[in-house]
Amino acid sequence: MRVIKSIKTTDAILTSSNIPEDEYPTWVSAASYTASDKVIYNHKIYEAILTHTGQTTTPDLDQLNWLDLGATNRYRMFDNIISSVSNKIGGIEFTLTPNEVVNGIAFLNLNATTIRVVVTDPTVGVVYDKTVELTGSSEVIDYYSYFFAPLMDLNNLKLAVFLDLPSNYPTAGISVTISSGAGVVEVGEVVYGVQTTVGRTNYGTAIGIKSYSRKETDEFGNISVVKRKNSKYAEYDIDIDNRFLASVQRFFSDIDTVPCLFIGNPDMEELIVYGFYNDFKATISFPTVSKCNLRVEGLV
Repeated sequence: MRVIKSIKTTDAILTSSNIPEDEYPTWVSAASYTASDKVIYNHKIYEAILTHTGQTTTPDLDQLNWLDLGATNRYRMFDNIISSVSNKIGGIEFTLTPNEVVNGIAFLNLNATTIRVVVTDPTVGVVYDKTVELTGSSEVIDYYSYFFAPLMDLNNLKLAVFLDLPSNYPTAGISVTISSGAGVVEVGEVVYGVQTTVGRTNYGTAIGIKSYSRKETDEFGNISVVKRKNSKYAEYDIDIDNRFLASVQRFFSDIDTVPCLFIGNPDMEELIVYGFYNDFKATISFPTVSKCNLRVEGLV
């Protein structure tokens, strides 16, 4: 069981990107705006609620005049909303320079065929170069599924993790290329940071989906449905060495309210959840090992 505490992406970290940030004009202090005008401020898109002029309060602090519509296309992959995607025809390329140790990076809600991650140290040069193919046939279990199952079910993994980045190059840049031929590439969230091992995931771990859709039945039995988003959740059954139990407890105290990537098994997509933990409980069952339960609620 590994956990990556997410690093918040800033202008200083995102040193290059081929996604333009030009959907709308940049907000200008004291300018005149008409209701429904849209602007960009601090990598977010805002829509004018009222016609106004001469206002100097920035849109993020002026809720009377501006409605927050979310991150720009360039920054949606860093907004902690998995369902909001950055997209670009032909491929997405960007470079992160965190200036701290990063030995794990993950890509969620993908629509692509390949991802390449290259780590370059300013002194040594390239120290890591790995490409992952996102096409597969894990859903092909018989001739019927091969010939008749929808292609989207047979191919295109929605998640990719790189957990073997070198740890001894804290000033290195991490260059990412996400490709899909001539088609549209999409990525919902990029999570990177230091991996912390908290124990061993056991059989008995439970997974599920939490739906936020609304389903109501009237007095005649008619059902109305309002489609909304959903999120993953997991209840991990973990064994922890008692020698490390106190440090693991401190770690979970530290990441309270911090979005993290929880990796029950890197080879099982269903055991990888990005979100917050709700509850951590350890029972000291044996002299050397404690049985632990960790519940994680994923972000939408």
